[in-house]
Order: sequence, then C-alpha cells, then structure tokens
Amino acid sequence: MSDLNAKIYCLSEDYSLFKGDFKEKRFQLFNVKEGTIFKLNEVAYDMLSFFDGEKNAVEVVNELKKIYNIDAATLQEDFDKMLKSWIKKNFLIERS
Repeated sequence: MSDLNAKIYCLSEDYSLFKGDFKEKRFQLFNVKEGTIFKLNEVAYDMLSFFDGEKNAVEVVNELKKIYNIDAATLQEDFDKMLKSWIKKNFLIERS
C-alpha cells in the first residue's frame, strides 16, 4: 500500500460536487472561487464523493468495488492515477 492510500482526503473547500437529476445524468465539479466547471463521468463523481474526510483511499476503493463490477487490479490502477491527479490539481486535500 502506498503512502497515498493510507492517508485521509476530503474535497477542497474551493470545490463543490453537483449531480444533475436522474434524466440528465450530469455530474460536475465546481470551483466555487473561480467559477470553473469540470464535467465528470459517474464513476469520477462517485470516487470524489467518497472522499469525505473520514475514509482513507483504501476504504474508498472498497466502496467502489461494491458498486462497480470491475477487475480489482484495473480499478486500483485507475484509482491511483485519478487520486494523484486530483491531489496535484488541489481537488482533494489531505485531512489533518
């Protein structure tokens, strides 16, 4: 397990998640300070929503395994890439 996976993250105060109604299937991440909108797919939305400041990354992956029928190795590889990217972009911050 990498150091990243053992840490607890939450969505930065600068960002807010939005889920459109059922018919639209719209998922977005808003930068509330800059007004920037990032379009997300449902999986990315779910991943970000699980970072609640209580679960570590391993627990988030376990939650995703319950929802999505995907090979565990593929899920972990994709998750690790997204986690690193989101931390670098300051979407997610480490909870102190």
